[in-house]
Amino acid sequence: WTNPYNENVWKYNVDVAEAAARAGFDEIMFDYIRFPTDGDEQPVYPGARSEAKAETISRFLAYAKRRLDPLGVEVGAALFGLAATRNLGIGQSPKKMARHLDIIHPMVYPQAYGPGECNIDNPPGSPGRIVSCSLQDYRQVLTGRDVVLIPWLQDYGGYTIDEIRAQVASAERWQTGGYLLWNGGSVYTDGALDIK
Repeated sequence: WTNPYNENVWKYNVDVAEAAARAGFDEIMFDYIRFPTDGDEQPVYPGARSEAKAETISRFLAYAKRRLDPLGVEVGAALFGLAATRNLGIGQSPKKMARHLDIIHPMVYPQAYGPGECNIDNPPGSPGRIVSCSLQDYRQVLTGRDVVLIPWLQDYGGYTIDEIRAQVASAERWQTGGYLLWNGGSVYTDGALDIK
């Protein structure tokens, strides 16, 4: 992890993003744009400011957007699905972040939701319902914001093509700008990208 307050880190990340934009990429998606949560140690950040973590992340995105807009590239970020309904303590506030983004990519993987989320006893067993509920939460929190939703959907954990189709159908029902499939091993279900 790097120091989210360090503007040299900001500059390096956006320098890389600018190079990608100049090479022809039409969107820069910032992934893992958050404060760390792993480990038992409390991190110490040189140069930390007395501001909410969400403000720090939003300041970075404002900086990135200012630098990337002249290149005609869209700016996106991947956020946890649950960030729409609660403060996860990592600086991801969809409402604040949306001011500086063209696209939000909610990571609405059903296996990341615990029992009872969205009033569903077994979220992993109800992939279409959990994706729909999560996208509804995002729509509500982003009311009035001009940002496109393109969710990350789950294609791991033994999901069948029907379970993937249920997620895609939910994304389409909420009129997202498309969808992305995630599988950490890059082994995707046959036909998953052929869904119409």
